[in-house]
Amino acid sequence: MHPSVEAFTLAAGLLTLGALLVHKAGLPPLPVYLLTGLLMGERLPVEELEPLPSLGLLLLLFSVGLEFGPDRLKGLSGKAIRAGLYDTLALPLGFILGLLAGLDLRGAALLAGAIYISSSAVIVKLIIDLRRAANPESEVVLGVLVLEDLVVAILLALLGGHGPVGFIGGIALALAYLLFARFIGPKPVSWMEGLSHELILLLGATFTTGTALLFHAIGASEGVGAFLAGVIAAALGLRERLEHLFGPVRDLGVALFFLVVGAKALSLFQGLTPAVVVLALIGLLLKLPLNHAGGARVGLSRKRRLYSALYLVPRGEFNLVLGSLALEQGYPLVAQVAVLLVLLSIPLGALLIRFAPEIGRLLLREAPRPRRPARSS
Repeated sequence: MHPSVEAFTLAAGLLTLGALLVHKAGLPPLPVYLLTGLLMGERLPVEELEPLPSLGLLLLLFSVGLEFGPDRLKGLSGKAIRAGLYDTLALPLGFILGLLAGLDLRGAALLAGAIYISSSAVIVKLIIDLRRAANPESEVVLGVLVLEDLVVAILLALLGGHGPVGFIGGIALALAYLLFARFIGPKPVSWMEGLSHELILLLGATFTTGTALLFHAIGASEGVGAFLAGVIAAALGLRERLEHLFGPVRDLGVALFFLVVGAKALSLFQGLTPAVVVLALIGLLLKLPLNHAGGARVGLSRKRRLYSALYLVPRGEFNLVLGSLALEQGYPLVAQVAVLLVLLSIPLGALLIRFAPEIGRLLLREAPRPRRPARSS
């Protein structure tokens, strides 16, 4: 039997055990996947699991792109935009922090992106799982996440390519994709309506990975390519169908991806310095007052603005893309901070979001709502 089958069986068993441990508590499993990888460390044969974790990241970025279709951009409320402007202040503050840490301009920009971007995938999943999508703070948070994804996609296009050629090639390719979606896309979409789910799944997977490979071949970021593929699919009106088909495949790949990230983190953190820990902690704290102020600016109540600040704590997919990019370009400190932010913020953020009402009552000294008496029959 091929060693990859044994590695997959071990990984799937560990992921299942971790998910079962938190299932009854009503907590999200992603933090457990990360912690399981950390505990297993070098005992987990991560090389044998490839390419599933890498595919999981591409599908995750594709799913984020699906949420960032033109219809969602047009539907952004003024509240979300105003709150998002406060949120973007994390970029210049993170850039200054990077310069103070001794990084050059490029390294400081990468660090600023890692501090700024929250995890759309993790936060949206938590909001849906906890049934808070209709809450007033959730509308603001989801709008802020759309703006963050746009800003970081631009940042990756600027920093992810191999020099000016990669950047110009990535912009040209993105424009070509957008023109295709605008003028030619509706015809193949109408043809695809009659295709089976299996064919749509295969076409979607080919489109996602093929776009990522094309971006990589011209010296641009493959992560931006996968993200753009999702944006184009959403623009063509394929969001609902692809979300339904890709969901289980994506979730399995993402689970393996976070397990592998946790396992690889131990080697990345060899020689970890106090400066990395301090930068990661500052990065975690930096956005809290900014997002709290943004919530106040758009008229959220004291309780709801606190919730919105807590919701935006988790970092995830784009941090890992930025960390990988920083490692490739010779900025190990940025890579360590980016990965440490993920490892700290996903478990912490999941707990903060889950217990946000209790935290609000504690900090704001609000009495819990009395339970309605049961009606007598």
